[in-house]
Amino acid sequence: MKSQLFKVAIRSRSRSSSLTSTPPAKGSEEYSPRLASIAAQILYRNPLPSQNDLPLFILNAAALPSAKDDDFDALLPYVLARLPDEEELIGGKGYEVVFFAGEEEAGATTIRKDRPGWGWFIQAYHVLGRAMRKRLQHLYIVHERTWVRVMVEMFSTIVSPKFRKKIVHCSSLTALALHMPIEDLVIYPSTYLFDRRNSPAIYVPYTNGKRAFGVPSPLHESASGWWILPRVLRESTSFILMDECVKTEGVFRVNARGVVVDVLQECYERGQKFIAWRENDSILISSHWQEGHGNIITNQVDQPDGFGAHAAAALIKRWYSVLLEPLFPPSTYDALRNLPRGAGTADNVSHLKDLLDPASLDSPLPSASRFILVMHLIPLLNKVAKYEDENQMGLKNLATCFAPNLVRGKDPFEDVEMSSRVATVLENAARNWSSLADSMNVSSDIYHFLSDPVDPSDREDPPQEMPRPTSAGAPVQQSGIVMLDRDEEIDCSDSDEESVRPDLPPRPSVSLQGGKGREKSPKRKPAPKVQNPPRYSSIFQNGSNILDDSAGYEQHPSPTDLTETATGSTEIPSAVQRRPLPKPAGDQG
Repeated sequence: MKSQLFKVAIRSRSRSSSLTSTPPAKGSEEYSPRLASIAAQILYRNPLPSQNDLPLFILNAAALPSAKDDDFDALLPYVLARLPDEEELIGGKGYEVVFFAGEEEAGATTIRKDRPGWGWFIQAYHVLGRAMRKRLQHLYIVHERTWVRVMVEMFSTIVSPKFRKKIVHCSSLTALALHMPIEDLVIYPSTYLFDRRNSPAIYVPYTNGKRAFGVPSPLHESASGWWILPRVLRESTSFILMDECVKTEGVFRVNARGVVVDVLQECYERGQKFIAWRENDSILISSHWQEGHGNIITNQVDQPDGFGAHAAAALIKRWYSVLLEPLFPPSTYDALRNLPRGAGTADNVSHLKDLLDPASLDSPLPSASRFILVMHLIPLLNKVAKYEDENQMGLKNLATCFAPNLVRGKDPFEDVEMSSRVATVLENAARNWSSLADSMNVSSDIYHFLSDPVDPSDREDPPQEMPRPTSAGAPVQQSGIVMLDRDEEIDCSDSDEESVRPDLPPRPSVSLQGGKGREKSPKRKPAPKVQNPPRYSSIFQNGSNILDDSAGYEQHPSPTDLTETATGSTEIPSAVQRRPLPKPAGDQG
């Protein structure tokens, strides 16, 4: 095997002289925009540096094209040109690479890709300059496959024996999180989905806690004192309202893959700084502000894939369905039943104003529910319904899709009834949103609430501590251990009177004899005295057959029936002596 690889290496060295790491000029005829776009998907620079403050590059194997469709020799210069140049490496400390080796498995709807031969990888290594090869500090290989193991072994044994010391093997994103903060990386959905095949979730140290889904405070207060929508609603809604996304047929009605929604929820709970959204030509990648770097954007990344419009719509409904307290709690059911049927028409919006106005003092809805409805849900439904001709989703359909996620009581049949009433309230409020917003003195433009906060510290949702679940009627224990010896509580406050102390439990009786602290034990009858067993010489007489069966015995002597003679021998009473056996038939003697 090694001899064959050595021959391949020799042939690749002879061919590498004809290759170059510099692609054609951008305006020349030889320049290929298609190959440049593929190279940007294969290798891209992460917006944030590594923990060692080194440039960090990400190599995505899922973006490699098939060898039958593209010429890898022509593609190689475009890929290598995305690495730092020689001058930058000579003056710097080096760079690091994260290699996501996971690929899409060939299935019924996918075609297996043909990878280039081993000689191409060796050839690509030798085309690199000396500074490029020496300045590589770490190579993190994630989701290692069989062909990747062979390639690493080939480079370690034949091409460069020192190459092995720079490799860090990671079987999953959880393992990679032990070496670097993965929330700082730009990771595409294909890598997340491949990781889900082997691990049900991604566990990242030092990022425990919940940020957005099912938290006690769904809205957090900004530094200026205003309520802010969570980041998950700001980004997913901004992507939904893009031209191509808002016109997607069946938006908020067609379900997305559950594993994709789970991955998205996990990203926002973890505080992933860069999340890629893409629907055809509509691309949205979240920006991040960092001290010393400013506002970091990733528009220069030509992403191969991203989370689509249906995934964003399903994520918004997931956020509403897992609220710790639903928007319409069971305490508001009576008010919904008493709401007039004509409420919400163009001529009568006063009842809806009293119900939804954040400044109302008589509304049965909680304050947080009114803010969320006015700042996000109702203007979102109003905006999406304007494209009903393209997306086939009117106000009635949209309200019907959202209403079941807004009620959650003990009786499911009552929730079904309240769901229809909530859908009516949402439909009427969204239909007359312009006049309703003016009456409540709030902005009717949803983009006013979707913009990033001015203060960079408010852009990321802070982790929140979840309340401890308690059983019904049980007191909530704050700290320590509280033990009550009586049914009523004892007042332990300082007073002049002597505090009442609980009675001590009864002590066990202690025997004064036999040592200190030794309890009395019940008296037991003394064991019977063991007598000397009978001697066999006295039991079996001379001339008797000891092999006879038990039919020749009257009974067995007990120790009390045995008497001892003056000479010390034991005598058997006559009543228990052995009787003679009957003679067998035909015996004359």
